[in-house]
Amino acid sequence: METYSLREDLCKALAHPTRLRVLNLLSKKGRSVEELTRLVGTGQSSLSQHLATFRRQKLVVARRVGMSVYYELSNPRIVDACSQIRELVELLENEHRAATTLEVSN
Repeated sequence: METYSLREDLCKALAHPTRLRVLNLLSKKGRSVEELTRLVGTGQSSLSQHLATFRRQKLVVARRVGMSVYYELSNPRIVDACSQIRELVELLENEHRAATTLEVSN
């Protein structure tokens, strides 16, 4: 049962548009909190909460450089997992559209 709980927590961490945007930005390179705040267009407090969610799920690692904190993905395979999820969503959306079109034409 614990395995399912861990999966659920991971899926919840990935189920927010802002967090997906942050993951996309971190997939290219590590970035400072200041840079992420500017690029995402959210407040630093909100961003910090999203990053804390990622840290709890061990999706990102943080490192301090002087006065700045930089985040990067903990594992590059996270990008692959997100890509597979996106492809699955697109496939399901296309199948739903095709089924809806078929229902309307009958």
